Amino acid sequence: MDIKWVDKKNQIELPSEDIIRAIKKGMNDGRKIKQKKRVRARVKFSAWLSGTAAAVVLASGFVLSPVNTVLAEMPLIGKIYQKLDVEIGKELFKSNLVTEINQKATSNGVDVTVTSAYYDGNVIGVTIKAEGEDLSVEDMNKEKSPETGYTIGGKDQDLLPGLRGPLQKLKEGSYIAALEFELNEKELPKDFTLPLQFTHIANKVGDWKFSIPVKQLPVETIKLDEVSASKDGMHQIHINQLSIGKATASLHYEFHRANTETNLVMHVKVFDGNGKRVPLRNDRVVDVTKKPEGVIENKELQIGKIDEDVAYLMVYPEVVSLTNQDRIQLPALKLLID
Repeated sequence: MDIKWVDKKNQIELPSEDIIRAIKKGMNDGRKIKQKKRVRARVKFSAWLSGTAAAVVLASGFVLSPVNTVLAEMPLIGKIYQKLDVEIGKELFKSNLVTEINQKATSNGVDVTVTSAYYDGNVIGVTIKAEGEDLSVEDMNKEKSPETGYTIGGKDQDLLPGLRGPLQKLKEGSYIAALEFELNEKELPKDFTLPLQFTHIANKVGDWKFSIPVKQLPVETIKLDEVSASKDGMHQIHINQLSIGKATASLHYEFHRANTETNLVMHVKVFDGNGKRVPLRNDRVVDVTKKPEGVIENKELQIGKIDEDVAYLMVYPEVVSLTNQDRIQLPALKLLID
């Protein structure tokens, strides 16, 4: 598929009052959203896509442009974030940082459209709309159908981890869903093409394929050198970097332990300078280095949004035994942001 990058933001006249009213309504209604069940999922890894413009026009005719520039699909996107409880998406939508997309694939009488996308930190999120005359979640084979109401294609070894929400009914024959996927690269690409394939939508089997270009939102990187150790010096955490996105953040740290202590893990709690607990999303091991004096686990902890007025974070680490749940608390660390 040929891709052309163009900047159209100076060519469009915007109905500013209507936009402001639509955004305020979406923000107010978004606060009423009830919690929805979400399921761990995976999506296929792909090559990177280069580009720097504010909008994308693909040869097939669909247009990608920032929501704060072109709001033709605002009613639909607003409905999605009113019905679905995806924290990162809700935060970005409030700040007009979700990109509107109209990329459609048709198979077996069902139209599936990727309606919006975002890329914040290591998280890529998309929303979809599925429509068909006979499309029905109620008519699915409950025993054999996926819990979410759809199946993502691809081999397990080629898939990325992430979260996906179940299909939610808008009206007869019309459903929406929100999905999030996590990139696990040490160096995250600024631009990325997310391949997405569905092989099962509600009660229909088909083949719906997409290539979704996304641009990473600005990330602030703060270099750190904060160390906390147990009294005997056998266990240590070394925090060396804090990366802050618009609705996500990540802590990069090393966990030092003895070679023989394979059943120990590092747990942390994070609070901001205002006393608010920062939610933890995912703590993954990037790599492991073994030395005669011990093992060093290089880890990345994905956490939730850090508010703009926060001057520092407090990190409370503890070493936990998986065998007997014994805990060793380490001294707290203060991470300055300003």
